[in-house]
Amino acid sequence: MQFTILSDEGLPIRGDLDIPPGAKALAVIVHGFKGFKDWGFFPWLGETLCNHRFAVCRFNMSRSGIDENPETFDRLDLFADDTYSGQIADLQKVVRYAQQRIDAPTFLVGHSRGGGVSLLAANGIENLSGIVTWSAISHTDRWDDDTKKLWRRIGYLEAENTRTKQMMRMSPRMLDDIEANRDRLDILKCVTQIEHPILVIHGARDESVPVAESAEIVSYADDPSHVIIANASHTYNAIHPLVHVPFELTMAAALTARFISVYS
Repeated sequence: MQFTILSDEGLPIRGDLDIPPGAKALAVIVHGFKGFKDWGFFPWLGETLCNHRFAVCRFNMSRSGIDENPETFDRLDLFADDTYSGQIADLQKVVRYAQQRIDAPTFLVGHSRGGGVSLLAANGIENLSGIVTWSAISHTDRWDDDTKKLWRRIGYLEAENTRTKQMMRMSPRMLDDIEANRDRLDILKCVTQIEHPILVIHGARDESVPVAESAEIVSYADDPSHVIIANASHTYNAIHPLVHVPFELTMAAALTARFISVYS
């Protein structure tokens, strides 16, 4: 079932909610930076979790840059003003929407920045049963001082989309949000306040988020599970489109499904 709801800013949040018969849990999949709900392994992961009799919700953040075309970044103006606070609000709103349609234990499954956002949002989500992070960031402030100065001086920071070759600009609004909300956007501090089970998965060959960040998250969590998958990249060796399902991706999905089953 496809859905569209409005963010706190009045922007569309588009998603898919699939509820198999007898669903025993709800898994909300959270994409990361330059990600979207239909990228690479997300549809496959959703189908895999549905086969375990879990309801699955995938969605695009309101400022992901994706509009009605599910695979095209044609709203880079929205992307430019994205913030962590906005993503937290989007995630919490989507979870409430899904929970109104299925009464089952709720789990967050976040990849990369989406993993960090899941940890930041967790304490604002009712009836949460657990969190799974894939390749999660442990810090929201990821830029050195020189980069920040240049960012503010010219009014934007560019990040290349290696798939589309688009240069995706970020306005200083992201920096403003981090500086104004340092305490609320402190991922590791939020982890210390989470009382739910946490499974931290990371690839040993992650080229985007150092594997040491997963160890940081684990060191702050209360009795977490931690799995490093050998030979796995940031995307568990998957590409877009997903023409082949790598072993490393299968392993991450199996660990996730088992975690949800145990804590449902």
